[in-house]
Amino acid sequence: MKRSYVIKRILYAIFIFFIVLTLNFFIPRIGVRDPAERYYPPQGAMSEIEYEIIQQFTREQYGFDVSTFQQYLRYLRGLARFDLGTSLRPGSPKVTELIGQRLPWTLVLSVSTLLISLVIGLLFGTLAAWRRGRWQDTMLLNASTISVALPAFFIALMLSFYLGFKLELFPAYTNPNMVAQFDWSWEAITVVFNNAALPIMSMTLGGIVGYSQTTRNSVIAVTNEDFVITAHAKGLSHRTVLYKHILRNAMLPLATSIGMSISGLIGGAIIIERVFNWQGMGTLFLEANSTNDYPLMMGIMLFLSAFAILANLVTELFYVILDPRVTVGDRR
Repeated sequence: MKRSYVIKRILYAIFIFFIVLTLNFFIPRIGVRDPAERYYPPQGAMSEIEYEIIQQFTREQYGFDVSTFQQYLRYLRGLARFDLGTSLRPGSPKVTELIGQRLPWTLVLSVSTLLISLVIGLLFGTLAAWRRGRWQDTMLLNASTISVALPAFFIALMLSFYLGFKLELFPAYTNPNMVAQFDWSWEAITVVFNNAALPIMSMTLGGIVGYSQTTRNSVIAVTNEDFVITAHAKGLSHRTVLYKHILRNAMLPLATSIGMSISGLIGGAIIIERVFNWQGMGTLFLEANSTNDYPLMMGIMLFLSAFAILANLVTELFYVILDPRVTVGDRR
């Protein structure tokens, strides 16, 4: 891997992060005359002067007493110390603390979904490509068409209704005490996975079909390459050709698909979390948005953006390891 390529990709990622950081700060403030207005107490019997003093104190309390640009510089200084600010919730908790509390619960869904979808999708996609035109291939093509027509939230609602309410196989809604009572005991872990079953199913169905379709198309494309025909001509077994020649070269498009999935690993389950009342990052963002909690909204969006940018950077570098011919802006 060329050092110049790595440096360029890192600098580009830093540049994109700075743009996202700036937009993340200014966009929530567009069209808002006074961000602290909703936190003013009722005027009651107070005079205009007394109420103005209360308003000014509230602006100072929440950091809105200076210009927007000064707030931006203050925000940058905080980020330099890895401080995402203080939430406007009662008790003024740190944004990093709130994210740290919810992040593991989102990872329970997203990492489980990614692993299950990837393993099953890789195996079934390879099988569908190897038995092209047979029932496995036809079933995958039909499932791909259906999955495009059915959004994830609709699948979540159907699973919640039939498996949750009607058959009562799994909880239709997450136990609200699950997060607070978790203590790493076997009973607590069982409760978590029992509550996570339906959300994971909702997210996994589309993922399995997507990875299967990508694997199938990639394997079929590689099967027609000259080196595969040569391997068959040498008398190698079908299994050897499949695993040592076809799958190895078919991993490139799949690596791109995995990288895109990883970039959305944390923030891609907002709707599913809402449907099942799962206390993860998506639910936390919706709560912050409904209360105009600017520091918390900015902190969540910045964290998700940084994770996505980092995931894309790692994918690009890994892609070059798989195929050294890939270069960006460099002469071969």
